[in-house]
Amino acid sequence: MAKSTTLFMCNSCGNEFPKWLGQCPICHEWNTLVEVTNFTKSSKAKPRLAGPAATPLTPKQALKNEGHQAFPTHIEEFDRVLGAGLTPGGVYLIAGQPGIGKSTLLTQLAISLPSPLLYICSEENVGQVATRISRITKKDTRHISLLNTSSLEEILAGAGRLKPSLVIVDSIQSIATEANPTTAGSPSQIRDCASLLIRAAKETNIPIIIVGHVTKKGTIAGPKLLEHMVDTVLELTGDRQHELRLLRGIKNRFGPTDETGIFRMTNGGLEEVSDPSKFLLEGRLKGTPGSILALVMEGTRPMTAEIQALVVDSAIPIPRRVAKGVNTNRLQLICAILTKHLKLPLGSKDVFVNITGGLTVNEPGVDLAIALAIISSVKNKALPDSSICFGELGLLGEIRSVAFGDRRLKEAKKLGYKHIYNPSTHPHLSKIIKNSK
Repeated sequence: MAKSTTLFMCNSCGNEFPKWLGQCPICHEWNTLVEVTNFTKSSKAKPRLAGPAATPLTPKQALKNEGHQAFPTHIEEFDRVLGAGLTPGGVYLIAGQPGIGKSTLLTQLAISLPSPLLYICSEENVGQVATRISRITKKDTRHISLLNTSSLEEILAGAGRLKPSLVIVDSIQSIATEANPTTAGSPSQIRDCASLLIRAAKETNIPIIIVGHVTKKGTIAGPKLLEHMVDTVLELTGDRQHELRLLRGIKNRFGPTDETGIFRMTNGGLEEVSDPSKFLLEGRLKGTPGSILALVMEGTRPMTAEIQALVVDSAIPIPRRVAKGVNTNRLQLICAILTKHLKLPLGSKDVFVNITGGLTVNEPGVDLAIALAIISSVKNKALPDSSICFGELGLLGEIRSVAFGDRRLKEAKKLGYKHIYNPSTHPHLSKIIKNSK
């Protein structure tokens, strides 16, 4: 009979410890250790027979023996994020909020691939997945095999029989292996199942896409070790109240991690957005105080986004700073810079900032646009319709350069904007105000 020992595993770094600790000694994160059970084989069990010894190869020999090239998914925005497409033997983890469109995107991927593939339905039954497929397309989908199981052993056996070009597992939190008697979704189950899937992918050269859940904080559920084990980590984000969906590469051993795929959610599934600027500016009111266009970067792609600001007298002792699509702490910092260097009376006013279209921007290149939108709202004066901006704000009021500045400037000129506020032409906020008078 197998013996079991109780261990504690850190959800952040994946290390194991014999006793519980408030802080992980390795990654120094607090309250991340959870109890897991480590099952060891009985001493009476027969030892495993050693397999054939591994033969060392030179890089040239390894490339010659590989003989497998990445194949496209036939979804341009998906391929943009992956690089060359799906790599044989690669393991991909895609995560996102519930209902954001992960299963829809993978269903469309299954439809677009012409070769046989295996779709594991561990959260839904095959009827639900088949209904989604029929809603998205009326094409012949006999190349898709649906397997309704939560057993890892059945998944590996099915992949061995079918020998598909791709395996989609939806999701890693709902499958379990018989080698680990803990419940599905536990940290040790996720680790063991992922390890066996990765091993199978490398041995058979079949790429595997794993769907992962996220926590309340928005991080990928399960031990952090899971993200280190897989080859590629993708994140599907967006506001469920808007159509926009962004597919970002957090980690990619086969391609770039600075690309973003842009989709819009429709009744027929996720639709690729070839011109995101046009999509984000749909319905914009021109010549309105508090509105400014910004050139932001999503990966290596410049996009035009509208920044809106509303500044009103506050009815409470501590004025509010409310931001949607940008970091609230960044908004407070920009308000402090405007109060200090431009003497704007923001101490008694509520400031609301929004990026339209459900877009969330974390890069510093949007600082100048936020500042100009606030100034425009305070002065109740609209900026010229042909104006656009980008730049980072320093604490001294200076406008600093940002990444891909030349590419942003080239894009702004190509779109025909005449007033381009950027670090090279306006090194300080005061210069913009002086020129606008």
